[in-house]
Amino acid sequence: MTNPITMPSLTIAFLRRGYSSSGGVEVYLKGLASGLLAQGHRVILLGTGEWPLDQWPGGEILRCSGHSLSAYIADVERFKRTGTLPFDLILSVEKVPGCDLYRTDEGLHLAWLTERNSTISPWARWFQWRNPKHREKLTLERELFQSGSTRRVISISEKITRDIVSYYGYPPAQISLIRNGVPQLGLASEGERHAAREALGIRQDEKIILFVGTGWERKGLRTAIRVVELLAKEDPKIRLLVAGKGSPRRYGSPVVTFLGPVKEMKTVYAAGDIFITPTIYEPFSLAALEALSAGIPVMTSAAAGISEVMTPGVHGEVMDRPDDVVGFAEALRKWLGKLDDPEELSRLRAECSLLASDFTLERNLRGTLSLIQEIMAEKALGSLEKIC
Repeated sequence: MTNPITMPSLTIAFLRRGYSSSGGVEVYLKGLASGLLAQGHRVILLGTGEWPLDQWPGGEILRCSGHSLSAYIADVERFKRTGTLPFDLILSVEKVPGCDLYRTDEGLHLAWLTERNSTISPWARWFQWRNPKHREKLTLERELFQSGSTRRVISISEKITRDIVSYYGYPPAQISLIRNGVPQLGLASEGERHAAREALGIRQDEKIILFVGTGWERKGLRTAIRVVELLAKEDPKIRLLVAGKGSPRRYGSPVVTFLGPVKEMKTVYAAGDIFITPTIYEPFSLAALEALSAGIPVMTSAAAGISEVMTPGVHGEVMDRPDDVVGFAEALRKWLGKLDDPEELSRLRAECSLLASDFTLERNLRGTLSLIQEIMAEKALGSLEKIC
């Protein structure tokens, strides 16, 4: 990494409930922890039982209850209170009030429920605002953004920053925009593409639309399926490939192949032609960024944070509405036509990869380290003022 930021060795606690082998948050946390570990810092995960020990850099995990968010928070508070380990800084991606640094990987629960209102029935709307799990998350989220609760916040998109300020009045000066970073996959060769398709059971002449990730409702899988079903009527070689954890029974369709969680995503991207995520709410998609890194154009909605850095017509397309089936179908039809031209395909893939090259793990780590350094300086100054 170029020009690393150096600071005294720290013990940094990461808060993350649950574990998914294909989850974008897990990929990010492991990348950040590896970077910190390489710089001599100690990284300890306060995680639930699902986390495999060999999947956490350094292998230090304090096990917390996974029964509920409140039970998890109670265990975190116990570790803090008893001084089990003298944490210098606590970085959380969970809605746990009282941390030094909160990263908004999942965005705001209040904003997600508000956006979801327009996609569900009146009965479902009534129930969602009374659902105990939603109410618990909303209460914790409100506490998290109260004055004096959370020292600093990392936002991963401009939209999320606006939401935090608008919904909760959190001071903008305490929010830092640090967008996601991903390993740069690079463009697959023709040989790699053929091998990837053979490994996944895909014919070489098929046109593969990719949908990647968990949280299928939020990311618009139902719309993606309807779009591909519409196009498949014109061209039966068009197929939707879904990678990630979810319940296929709710989304069955002859145009879809469900891969389940995939450890080696590079193979999936090498096999794909276009990436689709007609998301209802998405802070900044790691999967979309990975797709761009692999040279795959992205079709998304304006509700996705990734749309803030894309140029429509160059890196894919951005629809105003996530449920615009006709609009997405027209965009895909146009782009599939572009990809039939080898010269145009080469140019477009290079443009997509070039955009993603600005969003590296190294850049993200530098920004996060710089912010951690600021927080540690603030804490030291606060301690000095108390002594004085």
